[in-house]
Amino acid sequence: MTIANDARQLIDLAAQKKFSDLLFKPNTDGWKLLGRTVLTTHLIRQLSITDGQALINYFKFNAQMDLSEHRRPQIGAWHYRTADLTIDLRLATVGDFLNHESMVVRLLSRNANECEFINPQRYDQLQRLLSKRGLFLFAGPTGSGKTTLMYHLAQQLSTTKTVLSIEDPTEIVAPNFIQLQVNNDAQMSYGELLKISLRLRPDILIIGEIRDDQTAKMAVQAALSGHLVLATVHARTSGGVIQRMIDLGVSQTSLSNALTGCCYQRLILTTDQAMKVALDLLSPTEMASLIAHPRSKLFNWQADLQEAQQNGEITATTLAEYQDG
Repeated sequence: MTIANDARQLIDLAAQKKFSDLLFKPNTDGWKLLGRTVLTTHLIRQLSITDGQALINYFKFNAQMDLSEHRRPQIGAWHYRTADLTIDLRLATVGDFLNHESMVVRLLSRNANECEFINPQRYDQLQRLLSKRGLFLFAGPTGSGKTTLMYHLAQQLSTTKTVLSIEDPTEIVAPNFIQLQVNNDAQMSYGELLKISLRLRPDILIIGEIRDDQTAKMAVQAALSGHLVLATVHARTSGGVIQRMIDLGVSQTSLSNALTGCCYQRLILTTDQAMKVALDLLSPTEMASLIAHPRSKLFNWQADLQEAQQNGEITATTLAEYQDG
């Protein structure tokens, strides 16, 4: 077996098991090779020092990373393609205080069509709001399906609309979108790409993540100028999304005028072993109340999960685990 075959089998396994990440975690005997899903992390196997380093180097080589650097942080990208599988990989490496290198390989989705919901009415409500344009904000932990949902919504409109996305990195390949990727080394920050993107006159603008006050204010301005803007922001509840935007310096008046939709989501395992989106979507009245009096709060979340548990869609254990978001 060659190292290329080992890498191919590993990537095929990750795609088959629907891992979001492959983790190379160093220990005294080499590396633990782990696969991460939305729900948990699985041990794939233990790698020896020799085999682990060879496999890491092979991934780094294909991602155009420096093989001689084992300590400083590096990032890379590999467009992996065989006769049976095409997938984009994003790599990140860094060494610990003993110069033992850790590596994470993120498997990026090429499909934004899979969106099922705990309460389908929330999705229907969200779709109806899209016709009003404005700013739509999505929150949820890593791996909760925020990007998939944004792309899914945009793709429903892309037959007649121009869609432009700005991400770091691009997570879903959509040939019918204009897709820009952040590259700070090339002075292509979120802010710089937002400036040029508005000159390209997109109908729909996807912002992978609002991280700072400049991006927050520009997203609001884009929404106020008539664009449909879909963006993610870090928050632990739907109410916390509004609180976060105000913390980033967006005025309550601007937010009130720009914000059309606001939600928090998680991916939840159902009793039939499917992964579905639980979505806490704020009504216009709830958004207005939170803009006037910001607070971190969930609104429809517990009621939707309790109904799902009563209908046998999720277990009582799942309800207890996710009832606070």
